[in-house]
Amino acid sequence: MMDNILHIVPYTAQHGQFILSQQMNHKVLEADRHYINVDGDAKNLEQDHLAFTGIVNDQAIFAAGMKMIWGQVAEGWVIATSEMWKHPLGVAKAIKKDFARVAKENNITRVQTSIRADFKEGLRFAEWLGLEEEGLMKKFGFDGSDQYMYARIF
Repeated sequence: MMDNILHIVPYTAQHGQFILSQQMNHKVLEADRHYINVDGDAKNLEQDHLAFTGIVNDQAIFAAGMKMIWGQVAEGWVIATSEMWKHPLGVAKAIKKDFARVAKENNITRVQTSIRADFKEGLRFAEWLGLEEEGLMKKFGFDGSDQYMYARIF
């Protein structure tokens, strides 16, 4: 059914495989495509109750979540196709709402993520989610790009 409504469902590796196989949501992120192992990376993100997928018209357009690192510390992540730009407010609100919910429900005290220094939209989005910049990590990216570490303490 083609209802053009954003539905949030639990993340599965199949969602991630589809998203990672599509065009990335921003030209700056295309540099990372060479380093993505679609099957392995998508499965690696699947942890019970820590991730969710946004679906429109039976098609995954984004997924987001957290991956536990140690203790109550998690790495936050978002993957999305270019289709997410047709629903930018819905996607942003869903991620913001479920980001805090996932952290609270799983007793997570710190969520961190790295963002390419040249991905201005990603940096602004992290700040909108309540993450704070902790510093520049030089040559940290897959392709040697500089990245900023952002974190939120709960």
